[in-house]
Amino acid sequence: MNPNLATLLTESAEKYPERTAIRLDDTAIPYAGLEQVSKLVAGLLLSKGVEAGDRVGIMLPNVPHFPMVYFGILRMGARVVPMNVLLTAREVKHYLSNSGAKVVVAWEDFAPAAIEAAEEVGAEVISINPTNVGDLIQGIEPLEEVVEVEPDDTAVILYTSGTTGQPKGAELTHHNIRSNIESIKDLFNPNEEDVFFGGLPLFHVFGQTVAMNGAVSVGAEITLLPRFDPTKALEIIQRDKPFT
Repeated sequence: MNPNLATLLTESAEKYPERTAIRLDDTAIPYAGLEQVSKLVAGLLLSKGVEAGDRVGIMLPNVPHFPMVYFGILRMGARVVPMNVLLTAREVKHYLSNSGAKVVVAWEDFAPAAIEAAEEVGAEVISINPTNVGDLIQGIEPLEEVVEVEPDDTAVILYTSGTTGQPKGAELTHHNIRSNIESIKDLFNPNEEDVFFGGLPLFHVFGQTVAMNGAVSVGAEITLLPRFDPTKALEIIQRDKPFT
C-alpha cells in the first residue's frame, strides 16, 4: 500500500464519489470533484517546476481550496508547509527561507505579505480567490497517479508558535499523521454519514489532522467556517449538525 496521505482522498473518492466532502454554506463539493481538482493542482505545481520532495507553502483560510491544494501537493510527493494567513511579510519570509519552499499558494486577501516575502527569497506566489482557480488550471494536465513515498518521508512541515524564539518547523511524516488519524477513529468511530466541523484553522494541527484528515479518511463531510464567529458557528452547528 502506498503510504502517501493523498491516498486518503483517492480511496474515499473511489468509495463515495458523490458524497459531499467539503461544504461552505451553499457550496458543496463531492469527493470525486475534490480529487479531480487535487489532480489538477498537482499538475499546476509540476508546471511550475515543483518536484517530489520539494516544499510548497499554503497560506489559505478555511475554504474548499485548502484541501484541494493540500492533497494536490501530497499527491505529487511534495511537502506541505501550512502558514497562518495573518503572518506578516517578515514572518512569511522566515517560513519560506527556513523550509526552502519554492512556491506558496496564498489567498488573494493575504497575498501581499506572501508576495513581498517571496520576492526576497526567490519563491513564487500563486494567488487564488473564489473565482480564478478555473483560469489557473485551464489547460493543465492532471496528475492521475499518486506518487509513491516512504512511510517516514515528511508530509507536512508544521511550524511552532515561536513564543520563545523563531518558529521551528516540525516535520510530520506520512506515517505519523496516519497514526494520529487511526487514534481519532479509535476515539470517535466516525463514518461516512458523519459531519466534521472545520471551525479551527486548517493550517493548525487540530483542524488539519482531526477535522480535515479525519473526515477525509472515512468519507465524511467537513463543513467549513473561514473565520471564527460565534454566531456563524452556532448557525453551522444547527444547520449541519456536526459531531465534532
